[in-house]
Amino acid sequence: MPGPEAPTPDRTGGHWRGDLAGGVNAALVALPIELIYGLFAVAPLGLDWAEHGLRAALWACVLGGLLGAVLRTAGGMITGTASVTALLLGTLAASLMHHPLIQAGPDPAATAFMLLLACTALAGVMQWLFSLAGVGRMLKFVPYPVLSGLMCGVATLLTLAALRPALGVASTASWGAVPALWHPLSLLVFGATLGLCFWLRQRFPLLPGPALAMLAGSLLHHGLAAVVGASGLGGTSIAIQALVPGHTLWQAIAAQGPVNLWPWLPTLLPYALAIAALASLESLLCLPSIDEARNQRSDGDRQLRRLGIGNALAGLLGATMSTSNPARVAINLASGARTPWSGVVYSVTLLLAVLLLGSWLGLVPHAVTAAILVLMASRMVDDGTRHMALQVLRRQASMAREQYRLLLANFSVVLLVALVVVFGDMLKGVAVGVLAAMFLFVRAGMRAVVRRVTTAEMRRSLKVRSIGDMQVLARQGAQVVIIEAEGALFFGTADQLAREIDAAAATARWLILDLQRVTDVDPTGARSLLLAAKRLHSRQRSLALAGAQTRVERVLQAMGLDASVAPVHWYDDLDTALESHEDMLLRESTDREPSTGMSFLQTALAEGMTYAQGKLLQSFLVQRDVAAGERIFHTGEPGNSLLVATESVVDILLPLENGRARRIASFAPGVVFGEMALLDNKPRSADAVAKSAGAVWELTRDQLSRIEQAHPDIARCIQYNLSRSLAERLRLTTAELRLATER
Repeated sequence: MPGPEAPTPDRTGGHWRGDLAGGVNAALVALPIELIYGLFAVAPLGLDWAEHGLRAALWACVLGGLLGAVLRTAGGMITGTASVTALLLGTLAASLMHHPLIQAGPDPAATAFMLLLACTALAGVMQWLFSLAGVGRMLKFVPYPVLSGLMCGVATLLTLAALRPALGVASTASWGAVPALWHPLSLLVFGATLGLCFWLRQRFPLLPGPALAMLAGSLLHHGLAAVVGASGLGGTSIAIQALVPGHTLWQAIAAQGPVNLWPWLPTLLPYALAIAALASLESLLCLPSIDEARNQRSDGDRQLRRLGIGNALAGLLGATMSTSNPARVAINLASGARTPWSGVVYSVTLLLAVLLLGSWLGLVPHAVTAAILVLMASRMVDDGTRHMALQVLRRQASMAREQYRLLLANFSVVLLVALVVVFGDMLKGVAVGVLAAMFLFVRAGMRAVVRRVTTAEMRRSLKVRSIGDMQVLARQGAQVVIIEAEGALFFGTADQLAREIDAAAATARWLILDLQRVTDVDPTGARSLLLAAKRLHSRQRSLALAGAQTRVERVLQAMGLDASVAPVHWYDDLDTALESHEDMLLRESTDREPSTGMSFLQTALAEGMTYAQGKLLQSFLVQRDVAAGERIFHTGEPGNSLLVATESVVDILLPLENGRARRIASFAPGVVFGEMALLDNKPRSADAVAKSAGAVWELTRDQLSRIEQAHPDIARCIQYNLSRSLAERLRLTTAELRLATER
């Protein structure tokens, strides 16, 4: 079972400033939007019910924030009317108004309004049932291009809904009548308001830009009306005299009993099911943004259950359907909100706005609300989608053919889903997108992406260290976890890798993700890594990437991962990454720099000797001063000595046929190297190169023979140190072979 979803700790002293700013800003943005959406559901009931529709929509926002705090919905979640659900309720209202039984009643509009509230309550119950069926957990299987396409489609719908009001034409007018009815001055008000929205957002991001733009646009509208007359401009909204609706479902049930609702269930059920599905989907689409802002993983089913209970209660209390609106959630989170208390601030702000300014809301021009709609639409297209579009347009020549085809296929899914949402509906868009993404997934294969998970306890770099350092790594190595990935990293495998990273972070401080065997990555996989990196950062953990192919690295950077994983933590190969993290671990555990120089008496060759013995041994060795990059010995030359560097790391390089060399080992200062030539009297099998200038001490076979004759105690100590060092290396080699045979 998932644990409690506590907000990420705020180290700046609390969340109350962000919750206050987020709640106020979201409410100020929601107010003009509800003036539009509130009319959708009740438009078929006639103009007399317009205010009832507005009150029901605003009441849904207020109840949503208050019930969200009581039910403990995810921090930052903000609810309100959605365009699709409002339109569905309007379609239901039109159908009900043409029903013979309703037309035969004393007040058809009142009866239809009660049934709209009943549909809302029924949709809330269905949301609760969805949570029991595990619908929330299924969101993670919706690929990123599908989510991106949905957001682009909704943004297009909002923009289309704003066009006629922006031109000063009633929303109910046909498109054919627009050229004859539009008002240029309304377009001026729209453009000025929209421009001010964007300008305030860039120059003063902490101010409630939409509310200030709404005020300025309204003043401009009425100023122009005073000069040229109201006939040259579009219409304005409706004043609201109260907030709590005069009609509630609870009152109808108390007066007439629930039995009167049963005959209408066959009519309400299909609409309630569609509304519940769309509202659930839109609400769950907000969770990735909330998880990214709070650096945690939310339980979708738990959130869906709470939203369902809230909507069921809202319907009983006279509110229409509300859902977590992605644009309002984005504004709330961008303002710093992180807890459910932002919803309370949101509710109180709307409540005060209606009570104090309700009679003035009728002065807000439709052109102004249209500008704010377009602003919301622009915020629904995230940076990942913009990056993807730019990659498709600009990178065809520089990308590998297969990689570009994969990127183009994913972007095509985005466009396809957006088109289906615009010309069909959200459910069809999700279905089409998932089917298209599944086709791409099947093409790439179903192979598990996590190849192996190890730690620095048993997996070491090629750098050979002193016995003491290796013992430290053996004790503390569990703090460094290596996750090897392979195959294609995209929507079907991204969640597995993200879970593995989260599990490793429970015990490790440093995580190395080996991407050498990753062949391709899509935007979903890249987005998953980006969110994982942010969660690790919030938990004081570090993520490093190693061995990524150029095309994989480009996709990750295009999706913004280089902003969360600093360039210093992008390594050419796993060995380099391991060496760097071993150095960090030793630096913290021993309070010294692992690659710093030392005296000869501190080397592995002199370990266990007294000061006098060490100085005597030193007198038998030859000191050589080498420069950075100088070869200490070459492949094939006679070998009759061992060496130890006291100030430099020494790389052992294997020459290749193409003139390059491959590093096969690296020796830290104080570690003996070249001893095999001393023991078997064979030529050197590789090159030894000093990485920096310093002293190298050499013990030849002749000098060792002299020590054995004159000082057998020192000779025994040398043999013991060499045996111990070789045994430790053999133990590491055995561990590496065991790992190699496991997969």
